[in-house]
Amino acid sequence: METPPRRSPNLSPENGQDISSPIRIPASSSMKTLGFGSGVKVYRLDRSPRRGQIRTPLAVKRMTQDAVEKKEMVFNERILHEAEILGKLKHPNIVGFCGLVTSLEGLNSLVLEICGNSLGSILDERHEGKLGPLPAKYTTKVITDVARALDFLHTDARVLHGDLKSFNVLINGEFENCKLCDFGVALPLDEHGQVQLRRSGSLFYEGTGLWAAPEVITQSEILDNKADIFSFGLVIYETLALVPPHTLNMDMFCGDNKENLPDNDLIEDLSDLTESSLLPPYGMRPALPVGFQVSEEHDSIVALFFLCTNASLEDRPAARTILQSFEKGP
Repeated sequence: METPPRRSPNLSPENGQDISSPIRIPASSSMKTLGFGSGVKVYRLDRSPRRGQIRTPLAVKRMTQDAVEKKEMVFNERILHEAEILGKLKHPNIVGFCGLVTSLEGLNSLVLEICGNSLGSILDERHEGKLGPLPAKYTTKVITDVARALDFLHTDARVLHGDLKSFNVLINGEFENCKLCDFGVALPLDEHGQVQLRRSGSLFYEGTGLWAAPEVITQSEILDNKADIFSFGLVIYETLALVPPHTLNMDMFCGDNKENLPDNDLIEDLSDLTESSLLPPYGMRPALPVGFQVSEEHDSIVALFFLCTNASLEDRPAARTILQSFEKGP
């Protein structure tokens, strides 16, 4: 299904704000690939010293060559959309925006601070090594940092992330700091914390189906910030099960072969899924693995997973409630 063109006037920078960057970006082939997603790749940009000062590397997000050749310009629009949003967001748990570079051909390159591995990659490695659930101290750090970012997005910035998953949580160091990334399909929230999809006529939820809330799957005319909370609950699930939600019973995810593990490029965007494929268990709370056992340190984490994945959005906690609960400790 073709993704409709995106218009996001509520999220564009203030009049006169310039998000362009003077940074010079070389050809993709001369940069190291850091990661990839649907239609895009992220590269490492190493910068030469200036006046004897060593400059930190940056991350560059741009369309894949395949997407360019197929003229799939929706990905180019998403990069611009993400730049418009990140240009207004400054938060320690949100990836830092450094600029936007547009080529003469109109192709956008988003320049970001460079961070560590994605949580999804870390969980893949644990799954491959049969290391068991992420230690509770690390999961607690993910919870508090992501909840802090979501509280800022939902209350101060009035933004619905719209594509929360483990691959969009970046981990610096030994879980010293966790940051949300990939705002290419984010949506504006009104003063009530809602997205009026039908009324606007130009807004569409385009997140990833495996992590989508039930109200997204049923194509509700109104979404609110609790859609992010449901997806957050499924990220917590990932730290326990070490696989994306709803994949334990799929043949493609069975076995010990690493190639059977999903990556960020193999998981289809919700906008690309047909209506007939959006059936249960999508939009439902996934079952934990058979024989699942964790230490008592994980009790509050498991409880939060169940709370965040309640079918009724009114029964899901707000990001601030989650943050206050976990900062308080047991």
